[in-house]
Amino acid sequence: MDFILFGLFALMGGCLLIGLSRKEKKWIGGIGGLMALVFIVVSQIIKLQTGFYGEWSQEVSETVGQWVVPCFLVLGIYLLGMINYRWIKAALNKELWVKWLLLGLDILFSLVYIWFGGFVLFIVAFTYFPFAP
Repeated sequence: MDFILFGLFALMGGCLLIGLSRKEKKWIGGIGGLMALVFIVVSQIIKLQTGFYGEWSQEVSETVGQWVVPCFLVLGIYLLGMINYRWIKAALNKELWVKWLLLGLDILFSLVYIWFGGFVLFIVAFTYFPFAP
């Protein structure tokens, strides 16, 4: 599951970097790339140390989940920040009524993103913390 999260984050983050200036790509992309790299490396280290690849158990899965779930939240908030940055940057160069329309759409998209993110968080948490026997 962590490889899927890493791949989705890299794909969405890369798409959001298209059209930014060189300086913005360096800072925003660099921070996102560093966070994604730390996430995938540390999750693999935890899997190796706990024996996740040898024999699966609920305790091992919960140990990995204690790292993956908070990182999922941090990476999700980072993506929302990138999306909001792009919307607001696009709105600043427009006429007044288009500016307010884009800001309103940004707020609406953020609310939908947070709602959908809660649903996906449940799925991610369920893969590492089984709630039912």
